[in-house]
Amino acid sequence: MVRTTIYLPEELHSGLKHLAVEMHCPMAELLRKAVEETYEHELGDLRAAQKAWKSHLKSPDKAVPVRGYFAKRVKRA
Repeated sequence: MVRTTIYLPEELHSGLKHLAVEMHCPMAELLRKAVEETYEHELGDLRAAQKAWKSHLKSPDKAVPVRGYFAKRVKRA
């Protein structure tokens, strides 16, 4: 895990602090969940792209030209 610093308006910080007490969890956990849920799709896309890139680097000769890739995608739609 990586430690980071963020600045929150006092009102938001206070509200999150109270919510964390009510939910019996650390405020950091609330923030992690909020970020994960907010950017769920984008993070999934990024992970898929990273996985595809690693696969490509292992076998670049199997790469598909972009025009052929998009032609196949249009046919599926």
